[in-house]
Amino acid sequence: MIHAFVFPDLVTQLLRAPRAFVFILLATGLAACSDAPADKSQSSGDKSGNAQQQQAMPVTFVEVSAKPIGYTEKLPGRVVAYRQAEIRPQVSGIIQARLFEEGTLVEKGQQLYQIDPETYQADVEVAQANLQSAEAQVDNAQALVNRYDGLAEMNALSEQDLDDATTRLKQARASVGQAQAQLKTAEINLAYTRVYAPINGFIGPSEVTEGALVTQQQDTPLATIRQLDPVYVDLAQSVGDAQQLKSRLIESRIQKRDDTKFEVSLFFSQSGDAYAHKGQLEATDLAVNEQTGAIRLRSVFPNPDKQLLPGLFVRASIEGLATSKAITVPQKSVQISQGGMRHVWVVTSDNKAQKRTVQTGLAYDNRWIIESGLKAGDKVVVEGTMTLKEGASVKPRAQGNSSQAKSATDEKANSPSSTDQGR
Repeated sequence: MIHAFVFPDLVTQLLRAPRAFVFILLATGLAACSDAPADKSQSSGDKSGNAQQQQAMPVTFVEVSAKPIGYTEKLPGRVVAYRQAEIRPQVSGIIQARLFEEGTLVEKGQQLYQIDPETYQADVEVAQANLQSAEAQVDNAQALVNRYDGLAEMNALSEQDLDDATTRLKQARASVGQAQAQLKTAEINLAYTRVYAPINGFIGPSEVTEGALVTQQQDTPLATIRQLDPVYVDLAQSVGDAQQLKSRLIESRIQKRDDTKFEVSLFFSQSGDAYAHKGQLEATDLAVNEQTGAIRLRSVFPNPDKQLLPGLFVRASIEGLATSKAITVPQKSVQISQGGMRHVWVVTSDNKAQKRTVQTGLAYDNRWIIESGLKAGDKVVVEGTMTLKEGASVKPRAQGNSSQAKSATDEKANSPSSTDQGR
């Protein structure tokens, strides 16, 4: 603003000047006044742009690609005895003696219990006497038939008498057969009073003591023997994953041989340590468990140190399956919504955050196998996802490459053109 008291001569001259000259001076002053707000608005725009640039969220990403992976997913399982025999009495009686030490290794054919044999010994003796009586009747009937044969040749005996004697001989011989069967049954029952181990293995605690009454084929076993070397490990596989596993098994057999044996690695569930010995996949169940909805896979493991006990919960992975290419992402990058849908955050070409719905498959080495939703080259955010919103600006940085990976915003700010504009 031009003050009259500062420049009195200038005001006087302006008042005396022509109107055209005055208009020129006024227009020049208005132009100068209009330039100042424009500069202010431009500087405020630069500041707001810088503020938006500073609000971009820093994130760390990994660029995904289809890579070969070997399917070695860990499946839950339990140890099962290779053979197990529950010892039950075949005859009733009183236990006279227990002839083994609990918790020790017993051999097949070793006597374990002795049941009171007196009653069964008496049955044997009775059967023997009945057999002798039957044999005596056979001898008598045979002698009678021989005598009647001579008389019949001389026509001194009717044919009916000869037929009757022959029939009595056959009946006597049948009685001998019955007596022999009764004697054999009595001897078997007598032998059952001595209870033997049917298999080799470790025997558990005895459920009865001397003096206990046991009955034939009772529900409660006297003891249980388990063979622990080798052992079975039954793995549980969901129905959906089992179909994928079956296709991979078929693919592996085509690539190798029909008689290929797949190795199985075992891990203790408590410590996570690997078991020292490798096992082999033995068989696959063809039925689905109605309670768990899973299919049983049976593997066999050597157990020389008896580390694997029946009922132990373990995890196992099947080695040597066909290697395929698949896209995988770190498990921490996959988020689950309330509806159960799974999604990841990806960085677009213009450094914007985009939520992408994905379908995950099996777990592999702390990563998820992506079946759909991602393609090679996508940048998946692995750090900084907590406050992301759809379309938000981000400052991406490649994981494990902090020295070279910079955001596009930083590169633009440090470019020569940006520096010249600032000047």
